[in-house]
Amino acid sequence: MSDTIVAPPANASAGKKTARQQAVSIARRMGLTGNDNNSSNAVAHRADQRLKNLEDQKQLNIEAILKMAINLAGNAVNKELDADWQFQFCQMAEQIHNSSMQQLWAQILATEISMPGSFSLRALETLKSMTQREAILFSRAVATSVQLNQEPSRKLLTGVRREAGLGGFSAAKQESINLSGLGLPYSNILLLKDLGLIYGTELETGRLPKAKMLLKCQDQNLPFTPKNNRLRLRYYRFTQVGDELSRLITEPANQEACKAISSTLATHFFQG
Repeated sequence: MSDTIVAPPANASAGKKTARQQAVSIARRMGLTGNDNNSSNAVAHRADQRLKNLEDQKQLNIEAILKMAINLAGNAVNKELDADWQFQFCQMAEQIHNSSMQQLWAQILATEISMPGSFSLRALETLKSMTQREAILFSRAVATSVQLNQEPSRKLLTGVRREAGLGGFSAAKQESINLSGLGLPYSNILLLKDLGLIYGTELETGRLPKAKMLLKCQDQNLPFTPKNNRLRLRYYRFTQVGDELSRLITEPANQEACKAISSTLATHFFQG
């Protein structure tokens, strides 16, 4: 005798579901009750109903995204969207159910209409594969990243290295920024790498000239001037896809990151 799929008692924590409640919800969406007839006709009927529910949900998803995009789009006259890009966008966007993620997809469409070529299909594929948790992690990485002078690519600074001076009068020295303390432990760096958002190898600039440089940390500008010409910055660099998707992030700069960067560079740079 099979069990009927009934909703278990509500969890005491408002708004939260037990694992069993979630499993029941999924089963019901698939058309199961617990006392299901397994005849070929009954199975075919449930399959048809499941496919209809799926198509209905896809339609609701794309409609929600389009409505948000309409509200975000301006009145500038631009070229028509690339037909292939538009088709691929709709194919992917219809699978986005989470409202927060739908907002990101609406931003992409509105931006692409205003500035064609802003988002590649590879960037769309990457975003489609991301969970909300991964999107939150990426937002944190963007808020912690900097842009050096006029360079468009974002960087997660990991520290600064000073080369030894001629004749050994000045020893080599290295200062590190604790990314883990800023909410980006190495496991998160690896995850961002696996998602194709940053390069996994730590990189280093060439020797920095003794000239004023600007580190842009989201909405903040941090001016620095190297005290000598033997300094190099170390960092993880965002990929092209990471840079494209970072345009969607409006989160303000991570203040703790700005302080950590300023503190780490203070020994080797004049500030201001």
